[in-house]
Amino acid sequence: MDARYDLGDDHRLVGTLCPDMKLTLERPDPDVVTAVTRSADLLREGRGPLLDLVDRAEARDAAAAWTGRVNTVTARTGRGDVDALLIRPDGCVAWALPTGQDLDATPLVRALGTWFGQPA
Repeated sequence: MDARYDLGDDHRLVGTLCPDMKLTLERPDPDVVTAVTRSADLLREGRGPLLDLVDRAEARDAAAAWTGRVNTVTARTGRGDVDALLIRPDGCVAWALPTGQDLDATPLVRALGTWFGQPA
């Protein structure tokens, strides 16, 4: 469980299995499992979740073209080290936005393209 894959990002969560976090949904989405209370629940559909933990609209906007393959979920959790996470369907963190950092959408778009194909 302590394996870390080099995915080209130095955030300590990228390349690791996403920790199971208790979630409080902020923007319930009818296309996402309605009983989501933990981050592990997001993986049940076999789609990649973009987990927006502090209501960062720019992260959700950058992923909008992948809505057919990625569920965007805005939720609160007790973590203070990350504002958003892109998680592959196997639970591996593919991209992370550190707390309070300005979003450079290029790494997020690159991760989305790598793991989920070209935008629709």
